[in-house]
Amino acid sequence: MRTISKIAFSNDKRNRTRSVLIMTAICLTTMLLVIISTIGNGLILLQKDQAASSYGSNYGLFIAADGSQLKEVNRRAEIDATGTMCTEGIIKGNEKGGFVCMDETARKMLPYNKEYELKEGKYPEKMQEIAAGRAFFRAMGYGDVKIGDTVTLDYRAGMQSEYKPEEFVVSGILYDRDEYTIEASYVVFGSQDFYNERVAEGDRQYNIYFTLSDSANVSMNNVAPVIKEIADSCGIDQKNVIINDLYLQWVLQPSYEMIVVCGTLILGIVLFSVVVIYNIFQVGIAQKVQEYGKIKALGATRKQMKQLIFREGILLAVPSIPLGLLFGFLIAKVSFNWLVEQGNLVSSGIKNHQVPLFSLTIMLICILVSFLTVVLALRKPMKIVSRISPIEATRYFGGSKTQKQGRRKGRKDVTVFSMAMANVTGNPKRTIATILTMGLSCVLFVIISNYVGNIDTEHEARLSVNHGQFELQLDYSQNYDEAYSENNLDTILQNNPLNDSLIKEIKSIPGVTDVLTREIVSADLNGTKFPVAIVNQEDFEMMREDGDIGSMDYAQAVKNGDVFFGWSMWMEADGYSAGAPITFNFDNGSGTYTYHGKIAGSFVSADTYLVIPEEVYRSMNPRGTAYGYLWVDCDKKDVASVEQSLNDLLSDTSHIKLNTYHAELQTAEYASRMMKLGCYLFMAIVGLIGFMNLANTMIINITTKKQEYGVLQAVGMTNKQLNLCLQLQGLIFTVGTICVALIVGLPLGYALFSYAKHNGIFGMNVYHVPLIPILVMILLVGVLQIVLSLVLSSNLKKETLVERIRYQG
Repeated sequence: MRTISKIAFSNDKRNRTRSVLIMTAICLTTMLLVIISTIGNGLILLQKDQAASSYGSNYGLFIAADGSQLKEVNRRAEIDATGTMCTEGIIKGNEKGGFVCMDETARKMLPYNKEYELKEGKYPEKMQEIAAGRAFFRAMGYGDVKIGDTVTLDYRAGMQSEYKPEEFVVSGILYDRDEYTIEASYVVFGSQDFYNERVAEGDRQYNIYFTLSDSANVSMNNVAPVIKEIADSCGIDQKNVIINDLYLQWVLQPSYEMIVVCGTLILGIVLFSVVVIYNIFQVGIAQKVQEYGKIKALGATRKQMKQLIFREGILLAVPSIPLGLLFGFLIAKVSFNWLVEQGNLVSSGIKNHQVPLFSLTIMLICILVSFLTVVLALRKPMKIVSRISPIEATRYFGGSKTQKQGRRKGRKDVTVFSMAMANVTGNPKRTIATILTMGLSCVLFVIISNYVGNIDTEHEARLSVNHGQFELQLDYSQNYDEAYSENNLDTILQNNPLNDSLIKEIKSIPGVTDVLTREIVSADLNGTKFPVAIVNQEDFEMMREDGDIGSMDYAQAVKNGDVFFGWSMWMEADGYSAGAPITFNFDNGSGTYTYHGKIAGSFVSADTYLVIPEEVYRSMNPRGTAYGYLWVDCDKKDVASVEQSLNDLLSDTSHIKLNTYHAELQTAEYASRMMKLGCYLFMAIVGLIGFMNLANTMIINITTKKQEYGVLQAVGMTNKQLNLCLQLQGLIFTVGTICVALIVGLPLGYALFSYAKHNGIFGMNVYHVPLIPILVMILLVGVLQIVLSLVLSSNLKKETLVERIRYQG
């Protein structure tokens, strides 16, 4: 066994060029595996972290629980942690806000919200201490409040008692929200002692935030029954149970889309790398058949011959894989941090999120997959070498096909081009394999370029801000909020902040050129409330996408009195279909109305659950207006001043979300840059792996023809002709590669674009051939081929003519 290992090491050492190419291919393969898996895992962790910031890190909430129920919840083994919040009472002037006491655990479980965070001071601990934002104190008449100041507020414990002056000591100042409304709603913290003093023990109620321990063994399939069973065992009514579904979707089930994407890329890399490493080994074996035949003649068994090739490959993999792990992780870390920093420039939503990128499990998997790739690539070469006959090996002449007479076909006139063609066609299998391998990497590049090269960031931004430069949208709870009904659409519409008075003020802002509106209503469908948009024909056509279901004819829908589903993925899941009847009640803030009709079709994705044509809505004679969206337009030069005026106008207004076209465009451009960088970096490394195969083929062609080149130069062939011959060989490979890439890649690329557009994937609008990326690819392939030919020509000319003529392979 030691002899086999020595021979393997000696072969790798003597075939330095082949060894370097294989080690480079293995290193690049490992780098790609680490980069893809590390960044993919990092994005999943980041999304989970953001889910906690957006939706809170609690599994659920038990509302209005009494003291005995709180004790029962804390006794349950399935409960990992609990945090409580109690309503202290009502402060006059802040009736729509909250005066609460909350422990530290509950605060940590709440969504990331600055209005819950201390800017200075501490949270209330003593009886009369309170903490609130400066905006609250200003509204109460205290303009410059400081820690330790005493303030007098009108307070009552509940709706049954009257307001009475109460003195409080300011213990902390909270951060203020960016937006407040005319009907102010501020969060004010009091102490637990104050609550216990003012509320009798039997009347105390707690909102219990909780997480589950690992012993609960929950998944998205069973978490709801488990939580409800805990509630039942603690005597809590199920109507007082709220499950934090949006957070649990990230915590309890993996990001299947990310896993599928990463898994598909890794599988593609493995298959591609297997082909490249196999081709390099195969070509090397073809040049060493006689040598392997001699080893076989000396008594090596078939098993030992397999072991010889296997050890040649593994000895090359052992130093290459650690290098790939190191460089791959460094590139992944730098790239991931860059992505997060870029995200911070366009959104504050992912600031201060630090996720651990290094994962020992992922590294071990990458090592295993890298070794598996090498083993798969070695399987066929191992079989070939084990079957070599010593007698046949001595007759082997490098694998080139000969004529029946045992002579190559000659030519009367020999030209540089004919010599290049003879070298390329001397081993057609090797040539075709090289072109196909290089072509495959370029095919992937063309396919991916058809997607990332067609991303239309302006189109993507317009999907978010349909008109003008600014969008004012009602900010309501997407899921019906049972605990805080003031956040629900039907409640907001009763006193709609998007009204004619606001529109008049907006139109008076200098620079504003137009204000467009769209109405929205709250529908009650089988006991569940959903938002419904009222759209005109122009907006309807703008919302259309490939993949819409059913009859999406606006005029026909108006004639028939039909409505549309907003999300095709939910239509069938909720038991509806195109052409099916539907009945629901809807509330526009001024009255309740009933719709009877049919579903004409469904959008791939719209902002709301249902969409009603404007004429169908008007035919029901609704009273009042129910604006859900306002779009404000202005000249580009006035964008900054109008935005400032809108922010000033909305500074005292809640339940309105201001969105800007330039911010959406910036976000879309960031996402586009991120996708392009990732795709082109991936393709660059894949292309380099494929280039190793081209380099190996050209090196072998030159090595096996070294004696011929020496003889030709001895009888008059110039260095210039030799250089041209090598350049022509490289050019033939390049032309073949580009032809394969364009013939196969363009149709597949267009198919990918069509699929992406049909499914509403990011940025797809109008198709055009990605000429610039394709031209850059052709230029890079051409430059790499020229450089390779020059290097090989230079190395060949370093040897004397005598050395080349004496070369025996």
